[in-house]
Amino acid sequence: MLHLVCPNPALDRTILLSDFQAEVVNRPDMVHENAGGKSFNAAYVLKEESKGQTDHFCIHTMLGGKMGEYVAELNENDGIPLVVTAVNKNTRTCTISIDTVHQKTYLVYEKGFDLDANLLEQFTEKLVSAVQPGDSVVFSGSLMKGMPEDYIAQVAAKLPDGAKLVVDTSGSALKAALPAKPTIVKINDEELAELTGKPTETPEQVRDLIQSYHDLPFFIVTMGGKGVVAKLGNDCFKLTFPKIEVKNPIASGDFFLGSLCHSLHVRGLVDRESVMRACAYATANCLQWTPEVDQADVARILKKIVLTEL
Repeated sequence: MLHLVCPNPALDRTILLSDFQAEVVNRPDMVHENAGGKSFNAAYVLKEESKGQTDHFCIHTMLGGKMGEYVAELNENDGIPLVVTAVNKNTRTCTISIDTVHQKTYLVYEKGFDLDANLLEQFTEKLVSAVQPGDSVVFSGSLMKGMPEDYIAQVAAKLPDGAKLVVDTSGSALKAALPAKPTIVKINDEELAELTGKPTETPEQVRDLIQSYHDLPFFIVTMGGKGVVAKLGNDCFKLTFPKIEVKNPIASGDFFLGSLCHSLHVRGLVDRESVMRACAYATANCLQWTPEVDQADVARILKKIVLTEL
């Protein structure tokens, strides 16, 4: 079982507008609503990779009010299992407005609820009690305000023997999580530079830095247009992918992580093919206005990815 940790979700509303104008009424061409949060995006890919099956993963989250009920309803329609801790504040809404003519994106994200010690304890207890030996716990994104910097390590210390940890975070939370020896670490080049205090401008520099983390089995760094550098045990390589016309890159990193987690669950490891598929999913998502992929795009991009030994 994969346990995706998403304490501060949202209703995501993506609004497509043609030639957005100030101080006049703008009529959207499309409004799309979906459960928002990195884990929900990763869950979309897990479902895609499993051909619609959702019995091998769940999302641990906190929901409240009518908006929380609506988010739960959206997920029930998608068949995505939730483990919910109730809160007394309406779940937030995040609005993504996209001018499709000028290709500009405007992000308006509401503030979430205040997390107190009692609520955090409830959430953590539900999470830890659900994890069995051999399961994986996936942390993606920044820690919620109110969580201690070493929250990931605290949770890891309570997990049963044989449980795996997957980490995609940054800053002090990332630094504090590494002693827990995550099975997968997935970050970007800027986050690696912040972690190490060293330059990450070239794939070779990234390679040298991640190779020093001998006790981390799978360490993967995304570098935007420069590609991806991966350390899988003693195997280190670079992937580059075809140039595309980007519509909306939001959630691409989450799609990447979701594909990796599928490989970890199905194969028990991450190999070259796993990273290539993750790249294909992330790139294919950029071709859509909302977080989703066309499997034909995934297959086409996969054939054009270039692997280089490092």
